[in-house]
Amino acid sequence: MQQNCAIRSCGAPLVLGAKSRGLRLCSSCRNLLTGRLASLPRLYQACEQDLEIRRQHPIAVVRSRRSRGICLDDQTMAVRSDTIRVLSSWCEMVVDERGVTGPSSFDVRKLTAFLQAHLDWLATHTVAADFAAEIAALAADVTQVLNPAKVRMIDLAICTRDGCGQTVRASISTVNQRSAPKVRCDAGHIWQPRQWLDLRHKLDLTARGAFA
Repeated sequence: MQQNCAIRSCGAPLVLGAKSRGLRLCSSCRNLLTGRLASLPRLYQACEQDLEIRRQHPIAVVRSRRSRGICLDDQTMAVRSDTIRVLSSWCEMVVDERGVTGPSSFDVRKLTAFLQAHLDWLATHTVAADFAAEIAALAADVTQVLNPAKVRMIDLAICTRDGCGQTVRASISTVNQRSAPKVRCDAGHIWQPRQWLDLRHKLDLTARGAFA
């Protein structure tokens, strides 16, 4: 029986070696997961440096004769907190299920090093795809805070391609007003401007069917 990568947006067939080892992720997705996990300490440190710069050089908001520094970026603080929370929760799962000693502190480098040491085991777990998705989302959130996207995302509906089920989003540039929106789903299906009318028609039919 053919087994595929557990990550829904991938679904690539698993090679014989991966199946014999009980892996649930294809080599490409495992490599992506490894890279994202390895990048988190650097990204976390970059957030800390960003906050430190703001502490040293606060932007003054003039009000009458008094000035007040703008508060630290709440998003940066939140994403740093999320990084610790997500990594530590996965470390705790590994400790509980494998009976091993966990990281000695909540230092991001130690948390990621621990998860990297148990990555092969995690890739065989029933929640391997969930782990990969959470690490991907975490890396994306931290990157977004450090490099704010110059686009506005609008959720449209569920993808109409057979068996997809991912969310279709329109990305609109906030810098170049003449740039045409880009429409794609999370699985990578893309609709060119000439296809937008057909997409809208299909989405309307889907919506009507849901409420029929």
